[in-house]
Order: sequence, then structure tokens, then C-alpha cells
Amino acid sequence: MDMEKRTYKRIPANIKIRYLLWNPLIWKNRYFGTIKNLSEKGMLISTKTMYFPLDSLIEIFIPHKKNVLYIPVKISNIVWRNLLPDSSCNSIGIELSRPPQDYLELVESLKNEKQFHIPYLSNYLKKWWN
Repeated sequence: MDMEKRTYKRIPANIKIRYLLWNPLIWKNRYFGTIKNLSEKGMLISTKTMYFPLDSLIEIFIPHKKNVLYIPVKISNIVWRNLLPDSSCNSIGIELSRPPQDYLELVESLKNEKQFHIPYLSNYLKKWWN
């Protein structure tokens, strides 16, 4: 019997996002990723990034209701990463200490949907990110 040990049930998703990964006073880079699953207290981001320390900071930008939902550094922690043989990373586990209300609304809206999709997402995020 497979028993999930998580407090919150993970919801499958396919949400294209942007995020900033940084270390104070040293470096800051922006990346693209896809939220593969999420819950009230976290998310799994599929990505391709360079190697980075687990104590790096992350700011996440998620499209939501024709706006961009911002997850600030002070409430997001990188708790897991999957490193590849070349020392790059292909997924990041994020824990949210105090998720914003808009994020909780996004999670709630996905609970009844099989997959999250916004047709205008690509063009919208390209305009926003550049």
C-alpha cells in the first residue's frame, strides 16, 4: 500500500514560470521552469539550471489571472534538488512558509482541474519577462 507522508496533497500541474535564483552579493540569474505539482505549502519545479547551493535564495513568478503572482524570497525555501552527472539541476523542491492568498487561490482552483493551461501564457510571459 502506497501511503503519502505529506501533510498536503500534491496537485499535478503544468505551469510555465520564471524565477530568480541568487546568492546575496555574489550572483543573481533568471531561469525558466515548469511547476509539475504543487500544494498549499510547496511546489516541484522542473528546470535546467547550473549547480547552486541549497542555501541559495529563490523568487518565483507565476502567471495567474492575467497578472503575475510573486512568491518572495522571505517565504520560499529550496528544500530539495535533483542533481545530474554534469552538476546541473533538473528539478527543485520548494517549501513555502507563509504562502500568499493569491497562491492559495491558485492551488484551490487547480484541485478541481486535471491540468492547468493558459493559451496566452507564452506570449504573455515573454512580454513580462523581457
